[in-house]
Amino acid sequence: MKRLYLLTCLLAIATCPLFAQQGPVAQRRPPSSEQVTKFFEVMHLHDQMTTMLQTEQKQMNVIFTDMFNKEKPQATSEERTKFQNLINTVMGDLFASYPIDDVLRDMVPVYQNHLSESDLTQIIAFYASPVGQKVLKEMPVMTAEAMRVSYARLQPKIDEMMKKMDERIKAMAATEKAAPVSDTNSAAPESAHPKN
Repeated sequence: MKRLYLLTCLLAIATCPLFAQQGPVAQRRPPSSEQVTKFFEVMHLHDQMTTMLQTEQKQMNVIFTDMFNKEKPQATSEERTKFQNLINTVMGDLFASYPIDDVLRDMVPVYQNHLSESDLTQIIAFYASPVGQKVLKEMPVMTAEAMRVSYARLQPKIDEMMKKMDERIKAMAATEKAAPVSDTNSAAPESAHPKN
């Protein structure tokens, strides 16, 4: 699902430069539902969401399979097959029932609240053009490459943070181990009542 969120962010980024160049609009008319739907079609949003859901399903299958293998490393081939069939069924039902069309309909008012009819007309004109379609085609690849560049910068800091966390955890464990243990075998306190 994180990829669907990323896709929504990319759409926002893709549209900002086109309508941000326009000055304040005194008389603003929101786009119609049909115009927003046309924008979704030009952006191939339905197909992109479908592809991302399929990718997400595959990744979740891998994650759950790894978890199963760690929990049951001695599982038989029959058990592994049953588990894989279960995962395929559950994940298949989950993603197959994801209401893409309903989500897109719910998104229409968002664009109507933030863009005018004129804004969306220009945006559609750009993304319907050959250059616009090329941007859409290359955007996932460019985004992935940009994330790799960003991650390369971030990775050393992550490694340093993990090292510090490991050192702190070891120090906490050593302190706890060195702490004196209370004597559970000490004599019980004498009764407050005097013996006869």
